[in-house]
Amino acid sequence: MSETFSEQDLTPSPEERARARAAIIDRAAATVAITCAGLIAGGMLAMGACAAPEVFRLVTNGSAGSAMAAAFSRFDKIAIGASCALLGAEVVRTFLGRRERTSLAARARRLAGFGVAGCATMLGMVLTPAISNLHDLGAVRGEGELGAKLQAAHGQAESVGKLEVFLAFLAIGLHVFTVRTPARADDDDDDQAQAPLPPGPGGAARQAQGPKE
Repeated sequence: MSETFSEQDLTPSPEERARARAAIIDRAAATVAITCAGLIAGGMLAMGACAAPEVFRLVTNGSAGSAMAAAFSRFDKIAIGASCALLGAEVVRTFLGRRERTSLAARARRLAGFGVAGCATMLGMVLTPAISNLHDLGAVRGEGELGAKLQAAHGQAESVGKLEVFLAFLAIGLHVFTVRTPARADDDDDDQAQAPLPPGPGGAARQAQGPKE
């Protein structure tokens, strides 16, 4: 066995190249997931916490509810699309880590992603259409039977929206926390690597004896 290092000795092994590619794909998927979760959380905050209060304060002719319902209906389509991309990125990351032991953070990340998608779907497919329909029927919050239904629907939408924002921020943090690094399989062996032996008969004798236990 030759004791001379060559350029080939420094070339990454196929396993190392595969781990490096997996790490790149994992970071790309995490970037997509973080972007989508940030879009959902930021959109909900902009619509619910910023736009809605001002619209209801400034628009006094009764059309504020219909206007916000239309705006939320459009945003819900974006949120559902973003949540689908978020789940797609989660599928990629789960596939890459299929041979590894699943950490608690990764499990929580997946649950957060499913929760975000569920909230976005419930808002876009159930609550927002119901609120829009009640506004079209002339319902006013707190007035009559339709007003009571509208009040309840608004309360449910606010609760689901808050949960969606929380889960989206949680998903962002967990995706960042669980980003894959191209770790070497022989990291433990590197810690026990021996220093080069000195030239001469003494070095050769020690090499023949092998490492001490």
